[in-house]
Amino acid sequence: MKKILVIPKSLENLGEVLKTNIEGIILPLENLSVNNSIYFSIEDIKSIINLTSKEVCVSINKIMHSEDLELLEESLIRLNKLSVRKIFFYDVSVINICKKLNINKDLVVFQDHLNASLYSNNFYKNRGIKYSTITNDITIDEINEISKYNNLILICYGYLPIFYSKRHLISNYLEYIKENKLHSMYYIKNGSDKYPILEEKEGTTIFTKEPINLINELDKIHVDYIILNAFNIDNEEFMYILDLFIKNKKTNKEEFVGFLDKKTVYKVEDYE
Repeated sequence: MKKILVIPKSLENLGEVLKTNIEGIILPLENLSVNNSIYFSIEDIKSIINLTSKEVCVSINKIMHSEDLELLEESLIRLNKLSVRKIFFYDVSVINICKKLNINKDLVVFQDHLNASLYSNNFYKNRGIKYSTITNDITIDEINEISKYNNLILICYGYLPIFYSKRHLISNYLEYIKENKLHSMYYIKNGSDKYPILEEKEGTTIFTKEPINLINELDKIHVDYIILNAFNIDNEEFMYILDLFIKNKKTNKEEFVGFLDKKTVYKVEDYE
């Protein structure tokens, strides 16, 4: 049975999730994480650890800049004193700081569209990284081949980032058309499809038009942990889906699985 980790969307959602039979939760750390609807301070994380026996993990998935490094180092020192089980990271500065400070936590590389090959996963494994969050941009066969040599985690439910810019694209556009910005989340229409677009202080992210849902493929996938992300999902709908994953019950419809069933093949155009 694959272990389930949940990224909550709110305090209410977190409270409900902690009552279920999952392995643990992933809490995005404030000022050092992106692409979430709620962020947690270290004091928040400490309080949550004291309330549950489940595995508590922390996400630090922001691209770091020079001005972030002092806060990052201070935060890692404080997290090392807590019963945090895993630290999910995007930026390799986390590896270097953890090594320098002798941080004794399981590190998990968490890089969206990167880390798509056996070589890249082996690269991190050889540097002491315990787990890899494998990209959703490759097929089941490719995931299973990489899993023979690495401890893998896969996002199996939730919206996936497909584009990121450090620019504040919503604000810039609304300013151009002389409209006020009323929300952090908007939608881009492409025909009948609508893509969520989130603007935060760190930049702007566009997500898939619908949540990926791998529940019907779960038995075929060989990974250690799966992630369910509640971001932008109705709470009742998310808890229903979570229950399906806990019970390993398939749905009776075709779900969006991304590239899981098809290879991404790029061909360079021929020129005479």
